[in-house]
Amino acid sequence: MGTDRVTVADLIFDRLDTNGDGVLAADDYRASAEHVLQSYGMGPSAPKGRALIEANLALWEQQAELVDRDHDGKITREEYREWVASLPASDSGRPSGSPEVMAALHAQFNVADRDGDGVMDRHEFAVWRGLKNVAAQTAEASFELIDSDGDGAISWNDFTGAAHQHGLAALLYGPS
Repeated sequence: MGTDRVTVADLIFDRLDTNGDGVLAADDYRASAEHVLQSYGMGPSAPKGRALIEANLALWEQQAELVDRDHDGKITREEYREWVASLPASDSGRPSGSPEVMAALHAQFNVADRDGDGVMDRHEFAVWRGLKNVAAQTAEASFELIDSDGDGAISWNDFTGAAHQHGLAALLYGPS
């Protein structure tokens, strides 16, 4: 696996390992969703909250099936790295997301779209990425990749189009 994919796998793994025990489990995926919701002052029973938790748990189920080789209910860092290495490449040759990854991101996108207008402006995007400790300058560079028409707002279609063109990691953690 190329260094870029190892770095991406480790970034995502570390952000998902909410309890810091060095493995991923269903509780980590739920806690990750709850952290996002709490950051936005939203509860898990709100429609967007339920959607995010359900998407994260569906992502866990998919990853547990595909990634957890020894079926112990936990995903190790090495198992996660191998899964990221197996993801199909975007047009740029960088990893793109599985349908479950994209569904979880879409649910996050909807939570981050505070005013519910179907798009994220620069501020909403910066706040969303800041929750994952992405520096403001890096988030701005990612926003520029996504906002191809330069209107200062990104829709979900803008996001998925840019993911296909540039790779998901460039959108989430900055262009390399």
